[in-house]
Amino acid sequence: MSDCGGGLRVRPTVVNVICQTNDITARSLTWSAWGRPFTIGSGTAVVDLCAFEDCHTGSYQNFPIVVIASRIERCGKATQVYSRLQYVFVGPQPFAGLPASMNFSNFMAGSGRPGPGNQTVSLSC
Repeated sequence: MSDCGGGLRVRPTVVNVICQTNDITARSLTWSAWGRPFTIGSGTAVVDLCAFEDCHTGSYQNFPIVVIASRIERCGKATQVYSRLQYVFVGPQPFAGLPASMNFSNFMAGSGRPGPGNQTVSLSC
């Protein structure tokens, strides 16, 4: 699995769910069925509750999370990697009060930033 283009790792215990930010980081992951067409990791997400508001300090809380890596592709000549990551918060939702289609054009991260309703992330080599 690629860590946001920063190198390949097998059964990582920490995954940056949204690359280029620390908005959602899955930690203490344990995996089942690694190497199969999809694998499931469960752990704790450290979530910046300020990520989708216009604040600059960050407010971090922990939430149970399940991540599903799938879509195995070739990365180089012989290496296979998972190229898709989906995530689901188990129990309370950190961004439950936010609309699914927010406009991020006024945020520092720009309009291409994934919103709280986008729970599928592409992984690259």
